[in-house]
Amino acid sequence: MEGEIISSENIKPSSPTPHDHKIHNYSLLDQIVPPIFVPFVLYYPNLDNIITDDFVSRTTLILKQSLSTTLSLFYPLAGRIKDTLSIDCNDEGILLVVVKFKENLSDFLKKPDPKACRAHIPNQLTWAEPGPGSRVAMLQVNYFECGGIAIGSLFLHKLVDGVAIGTFMKAWAAAAALGGGAAVEGNPVIPEFTAQSFFPHNESLQREDYLFSAMRRYFKIGKTVMRRYVFDSLAISKLRAQILSSSPENLERRRPSRVEIVSALLWKCFIIASSSKNNSISDNNNNNGNDRNSISLVTHGVNMRRKSDPPFSEHSFGNFVWLVPAAADVDNGDGDLMEHLFGKVRSAISKVDVDFVKKMQGGGELGFAGYCENLRETEFPEKADYLAISSWCNFGLYDIDFGWGNPVWMSKCDAGSDTEWPFINVLWLMDTSGGDGVEAWLTLDEKCFAAFDEIKELHELALVDPSPLSSDIHHGQEEIIVTNGVDLIS
Repeated sequence: MEGEIISSENIKPSSPTPHDHKIHNYSLLDQIVPPIFVPFVLYYPNLDNIITDDFVSRTTLILKQSLSTTLSLFYPLAGRIKDTLSIDCNDEGILLVVVKFKENLSDFLKKPDPKACRAHIPNQLTWAEPGPGSRVAMLQVNYFECGGIAIGSLFLHKLVDGVAIGTFMKAWAAAAALGGGAAVEGNPVIPEFTAQSFFPHNESLQREDYLFSAMRRYFKIGKTVMRRYVFDSLAISKLRAQILSSSPENLERRRPSRVEIVSALLWKCFIIASSSKNNSISDNNNNNGNDRNSISLVTHGVNMRRKSDPPFSEHSFGNFVWLVPAAADVDNGDGDLMEHLFGKVRSAISKVDVDFVKKMQGGGELGFAGYCENLRETEFPEKADYLAISSWCNFGLYDIDFGWGNPVWMSKCDAGSDTEWPFINVLWLMDTSGGDGVEAWLTLDEKCFAAFDEIKELHELALVDPSPLSSDIHHGQEEIIVTNGVDLIS
């Protein structure tokens, strides 16, 4: 997709950042996150508007005014990188690009191309680390011929996690819905900057000791294929019943969440596909499978905001995430594989509890010693076939209303590539717009996907690359029960 750039400018906070807030220090939990940008796009359907210059001008003005007001609350986003441990909150502003497309949004959403989604974010995706003076956030407003709008964004992960991104977007939308000039105190979403006092960073911590650095040993560079698998409430109910029938004790505890269920199923399929691919390679090389990994590994990001006592606010700014690994021996064929993997996922997540979080709180060496202890207890196998899982389910992102109603779809637009890609086995989970299903974006090595696509069970349960406009992904009225899925995070 090619659009016409209407404008590109820095939007500054409506009021200057107080002098005592000019430097925003990373917390320890920010420090250990990779310095990459997270893309995110929200799509809003036809607004019954003809796309005129006046409509674009009025809407853009409201978005600029509301953004300026919101940045006075979220002042680090209007700053620049100072060094590896801090942001200079200098009020230089956040980049806002306005683009107009000749296409209709409904036509795009009939068969959305994740690669085309990249035209809706304000900069090319890159895995290069940004240096001092670099922006930490960028936004793009996309207007379509039909009157539809898409809001694209890029946020530096070291500064915010998925929950914090959602908090900012909700605050901006709330201000825009009020007409753009709402007073700061009138915004229902106010960020809290407490992470730095509870989890102060440690200057002596080396990158090889970062939690997320443990994943590097599993990364493989290669060409990838991306698929979207959509599981409606009926498919999830069927899988839940399957797990409960083989493990009835779960009825007496917490019922399996949507995220746990889909994670376990796709991990099972990943194991099957990886084994098939590796056996095929081994047969071709006549080495009898000696290069095949017997261990399969997934990781989940756990949101620690609700793991503390008392809980941290959902509006807490920054990163409150811990990466939990779950490993399975693929040569162990005892029992039901789906139930076995579900248990592995649940057990891993449950290790991050109140005591786990409490260990890392506090200044000086106390919190850092707790971090080191938690890191030692977070065991990663030496070798494994690795699938990284991130969930943005239950973040309330479909409630982000700029005054145009709720979005009809959201995209991470970082999946699939025609070129060599550093992360090839990644699963991203999000809600369906109805809230009772799960949309799974899976990026795999192209050879692995050849085997993955042949798994019959997956095609019986999920829709593959459906249109977000399809009624098939919105049916099902099962009661939504918020379970531990809210603990999962990107």
